[in-house]
Amino acid sequence: MTRFCIYCGAEDTPDNPVVEGVCLRCRIKRGEIIEQVKREIRVDFCKVCGAVRIGYKWIDTNGFNEALHHIVYNQLKELVKPGIGVDDLRIDGYELVTSASWRTVVRVYFRGIYGGKEFVYPLDFIVYLNPTKCPRCKMIESGEFEAVVQIRDVHVKDLEKALEKIFSRDKRLRQDLVDYIEVKNGIDIYFYNHGAARKLSRKLSNMLGLVIKENYEVAGMRSGKQRARLYVSLKPSNLSH
Repeated sequence: MTRFCIYCGAEDTPDNPVVEGVCLRCRIKRGEIIEQVKREIRVDFCKVCGAVRIGYKWIDTNGFNEALHHIVYNQLKELVKPGIGVDDLRIDGYELVTSASWRTVVRVYFRGIYGGKEFVYPLDFIVYLNPTKCPRCKMIESGEFEAVVQIRDVHVKDLEKALEKIFSRDKRLRQDLVDYIEVKNGIDIYFYNHGAARKLSRKLSNMLGLVIKENYEVAGMRSGKQRARLYVSLKPSNLSH
C-alpha cells in the first residue's frame, strides 16, 4: 500500500520516505526531525590551566576551542532526542557561529536515518564556560596533596578497567584519593599520602606491566620539617627508557 504525507501529499519514496504519515521533508520543515530539549549548556572551565569539566572528569585543553570540541562531542548529544522515526542519531560535525569565548554559539550537525534515508540536520546551541578553578589548580594552590601518580601511554580501556577493579576492592585507597584528572596521553591521580600512591602504583604495575619511577619535589615546610611531595611515573616498559 502506497503511503502519502498528511501535510504535503508527497508519495513515499526512497529519497523522501513517509513514516507515520509524515515525509522526511515535512519533518525537517516542521522542526520535528530532532527534539532540542535544551539550547543552552553551562560547563566549568578552569581559568588557570584551561581544563574543562566533562561529566565528573576534568580534561586538559589548549583553550576555548579545544574545550568546545570536547563539549560538543561529549555533552551536546544529551541535549537532544531523536524525533519520530529517527534512528542512529549522531553528531557529524560542528562550526562556531561566534568566536570561541566564555559564551559561544555552536552550530552542530546531526546525522541520522529516517525511514531508511540518511539526513543531516543543524541545531544551534549556546555554550557558556563557567570560570572556576579545577581540583588540580586548587590543590596546587593550597598544597593539600602529598603524592601524584602520573600514568602515561596506557590504553584507555585497559587503564579504566584496572583502576575500577583496584578502587572497588580497596576502601582505604579510595579514602586516600584526592582527585584524578585526565591529561595528554594519560591521567594524574592525587593522594593525601605517599603510601597510597605507592600502593596503587604497585598494583597497576603488576596488572599492566608498567615501569615505576619515583621523584620528589620540595613542597615547603610543615611543623619545622621539610615537606617532600612524591611523584610516581608509570609507563609501559617499552617507553620507559
